[in-house]
Amino acid sequence: MIPKHGGILSETSDSLDFSANINPLGMPDSVRNAIIQSADQWTQYPDPVCTKLTQGLAQKYNISADNIICGNGAADLIFRIVHALKPKRALICTPTFSEYESALDEVECKIARFRLSEQDDFDVGIEILRSLTMETDICFLCSPNNPTGSRIAPDVLKKVADYCNTNAITLVCDESFLGFTENAAAYSLRNVLHETGIILSAFTKLFAIPGIRLGYICCGSKQIASRIRSSGQYWSVSVPAQAAGLAALQETAFVAQTVSYVAEERGFLTESLRKCGIKVYRADANFLLIKAQDSFADEMYKRGIYVRRCENFIGLTKQHFRLAVRTHSENLRLIRAAEEVYAI
Repeated sequence: MIPKHGGILSETSDSLDFSANINPLGMPDSVRNAIIQSADQWTQYPDPVCTKLTQGLAQKYNISADNIICGNGAADLIFRIVHALKPKRALICTPTFSEYESALDEVECKIARFRLSEQDDFDVGIEILRSLTMETDICFLCSPNNPTGSRIAPDVLKKVADYCNTNAITLVCDESFLGFTENAAAYSLRNVLHETGIILSAFTKLFAIPGIRLGYICCGSKQIASRIRSSGQYWSVSVPAQAAGLAALQETAFVAQTVSYVAEERGFLTESLRKCGIKVYRADANFLLIKAQDSFADEMYKRGIYVRRCENFIGLTKQHFRLAVRTHSENLRLIRAAEEVYAI
């Protein structure tokens, strides 16, 4: 059985999980301490609108707090967006994160797919505009895209955002992995956040808190934000999650260190895997999409390495796998296992 998403329940001393894309530097001490120190408040209900956290996000990104909604991870917010807006026709790319389609299916939305080209490393190009029609209500983009790892070029993103705004199409850009990339601000939808735009992001991956669950959206429209805020459960973000988010907002040095570390290790993995004869697609995120022999995941599993099988992504095959960027010593172990598999 192929797991719907990466991540196993636990690692052992003899195994490593490369299927989940979590910061290899782990959770910052300040975030861990904030979670622990919030324990005295766990007997109280959490603030349903995350007042302090949304104010912190508003200050960081220079946007009104009224335009920001926090949620129980990015996935929670995807479903809240869709249930609040109830689109009839949507456009998504393939391959991409499966939760967009799952949420759209719940409201019986008709889905059109823009197929990304393997020859172009699955980049989103300007050709996507031809797939947006006057009947499209909502478009989901992911930058960097999961599972391909590639960012959308700023000029392409601007043209798509402008087109969607002109034609009253809601544009959701999932930037959950953008914080791992160099010069991230230049690639964000924040630069062209029109009334119809929604930026989706999360603390989960960058600050290594997938068990805490914390995401947020920034909307170009207060009216749209209000509709989404009213959708979903009332207390969607726990007390420890809100405390973690407030601490994480102060961790600018940690983020800079992460970006540098991930870039170096991603380059190391890319070069080393290619020397094994494995195809590695260009990526900007903290993970890589590769194309290898069908038995690659099974062979790596025998060597204590878990990788993400990608055949359940529309547009990918049994030969596609996603690998997280981990610490250098862990990445070395993956490379040595791959060399054994390919008899280097």
